[in-house]
Amino acid sequence: MWLGIETSSLVSSVALMDEHNLIGELTIQAGLTHSEQLVPHIDMLLRASQVERNELKGIVVSIGPGSFTGLRIGMGTAKAMAYALQIPLYGVMTMDSLAHNVSYTDHTICTVIDAQKKHVYAGIYQYESHELVCKEEPFVIPASDLLDRFRANDDKVLFLGDGIKRIEKLLEAKDTNLTILDISQRIPKASSLLLAGRKLIDTNEVSDPMDMVPYYIRRSEAEVLWEERHKDNPAMLSQNPTVVVTEAAGAE
Repeated sequence: MWLGIETSSLVSSVALMDEHNLIGELTIQAGLTHSEQLVPHIDMLLRASQVERNELKGIVVSIGPGSFTGLRIGMGTAKAMAYALQIPLYGVMTMDSLAHNVSYTDHTICTVIDAQKKHVYAGIYQYESHELVCKEEPFVIPASDLLDRFRANDDKVLFLGDGIKRIEKLLEAKDTNLTILDISQRIPKASSLLLAGRKLIDTNEVSDPMDMVPYYIRRSEAEVLWEERHKDNPAMLSQNPTVVVTEAAGAE
């Protein structure tokens, strides 16, 4: 039995899966912070699924990109549980997880995550012989430039992820080749995270809880603020600005 933890956005999602079936999933976007709801959601899912913690074989967690604060909370919880239960921990890119929301299509899949300031994190995927393949690793790009890129190639593209809010207002009537998936398909889900993590589990690509860090692509607002405040103090610049991450949360 494997536990999936997805907190890369405002959505809190946890799921349980065995070798053959999805046992249970709880996905909520209720406005509460992950620090308030994640652990209660895990406990609720385990109780409802009649699964004991000692039955877990491993934990799969989203490592980013995404909300800086959300990723830290999800990964911190996953690392603590994996260490306490002495079970494997697997880190999955948020983009890989999102792409698994689409079971099969001959269209290009573009996962988009809000990167603030009119930018998105984008990842490009396609199915090849019924296997989902990452064609382009996550990158940061202005939302308008991403659309122009697909318009130029006339690609048939499916968009999903919370970065949709950055691109949907830029779509034009002529963009018939560009499709935004419905709300049930566009949000991160722990079940998709577990599907994306299957390859890591099968190949035993385990992450060390002591070394796993969020994959941000670019520096967080907290790090930028820390550097600006301590630019005249080299000793402070060498420190990890984790303490100020919460100050930047409002900017997300």
